[in-house]
Amino acid sequence: MEIFISDIPVEGLHHSGEFPASIFELSPDDSIRPMGKVSYDITMYAFEELVAFSGKLKGPFQLQCSTCLEYVDFLADYPEWTSDLDLEEGQKSFDLKEIIREDFLLNLPSYARCDELIEGRECPKANDVEAIEGTTEPPTSERPDVWDALDDLS
Repeated sequence: MEIFISDIPVEGLHHSGEFPASIFELSPDDSIRPMGKVSYDITMYAFEELVAFSGKLKGPFQLQCSTCLEYVDFLADYPEWTSDLDLEEGQKSFDLKEIIREDFLLNLPSYARCDELIEGRECPKANDVEAIEGTTEPPTSERPDVWDALDDLS
């Protein structure tokens, strides 16, 4: 949805609506899966060098747990969303869809864990990871120590 900067009045321009999940253009094996339409209810304000946005974003996703690799449902709900767009010299318009797409992807949890996303859920692999992280012995390696070559130079 192209918005012309000259169409944004001083008091702001209000827009609300929905975009289809297809705006994300993610591969099916991505760790983020959009599961439906994303809605927005925002107001835009134009300044000399930027456009500021404030409002609400909401949309259903499935996120892959970074521990057990299972997908879990996640409702991305940003009731106090703000963002801004730095304008390039001579820029006359921008694509609102791209702004909303980018901000959803940036605001989703980077390394989601199913036990953190769903209250009361226990990640089936959490104990395996904690056992590995709790090990005090360093991992063994069959490779030679690369620093030995530097010791030989002196």
